[in-house]
Amino acid sequence: MSCTKHFLNLEWEHHQWRPRVVDAEVLAAEEADMWGKPVFRDYVRCDKQEVCENCGAVRHEKSCVCEPGKAERCNAYLAWRAEKGPVAK
Repeated sequence: MSCTKHFLNLEWEHHQWRPRVVDAEVLAAEEADMWGKPVFRDYVRCDKQEVCENCGAVRHEKSCVCEPGKAERCNAYLAWRAEKGPVAK
């Protein structure tokens, strides 16, 4: 289906964008606690795209990093994980 709209002599595109995770991984990062001792924390890094639901056009490829708790509330990440299986550490 085309997302190009026409009216009189005008033409414009109207997409319905939704985020989609292309790839994700769990990373362990070393941080210092308040006493300067190393502490390891897990983070989830996702490669995302915005995809038009109607025509399949892709825009805005980007990466994001968040804590595992926030990733468990991200609909795009949850859909990717359900499709691909668990993320390797």
